[in-house]
Amino acid sequence: MEAKWYIVQAHSNFEKRVQESLFAEAEQKGLSDLFEEILVPTEHVVEIRRGRKVESDRKYFPGYVLVKMVLTDEA
Repeated sequence: MEAKWYIVQAHSNFEKRVQESLFAEAEQKGLSDLFEEILVPTEHVVEIRRGRKVESDRKYFPGYVLVKMVLTDEA
């Protein structure tokens, strides 16, 4: 089967934890071959705050995690 993109809704600011949890669960259950990518879409931004340059990562879609996987009953 072909892998497709799916969206997982998560609480805002917990996207990284959800990503790590999905990786861990897939490894634990032996399903890591079904998961191709698990992404939290971000962009690197340089802002000026109080006269200083501050580098940070800004999320494109806060509260969402993108998963490219083959959807099966086990996954």
